[in-house]
Amino acid sequence: MIVIDKRSKVPVYEQIKNQIITLIRVGVYPPHSKLPSIRQISADTSINVNTVKKAFAELETTGAIYSVPGTGSFVSENAATDSSLSNKALNDFMQSLEVAKSIGVSLDEIIDLVNSVYKEE
Repeated sequence: MIVIDKRSKVPVYEQIKNQIITLIRVGVYPPHSKLPSIRQISADTSINVNTVKKAFAELETTGAIYSVPGTGSFVSENAATDSSLSNKALNDFMQSLEVAKSIGVSLDEIIDLVNSVYKEE
């Protein structure tokens, strides 16, 4: 289910994290459902286990998932509606916008980019 774009400028662990969040939000993984193992995702995507672990660690830090030792990782109760995930994404986006603005990226270029990302869905 997880597809890695090796040409993307988005780090691989972020791609994994973002796709898992999307799968949670669209209901593929409902609350308390077990996620594929880190090793399984690593094997399916041919990505280093440590990279997948980093994605899972960040998801756990934000509260989107929780781990049960010896059992696996599961979706948190309110992961699909957790505003902390949205707030973090918006904060990260704000920082990126500030960098873009400081190096001369125009508002029109930003709007075009945002529109192209949302049209892909």
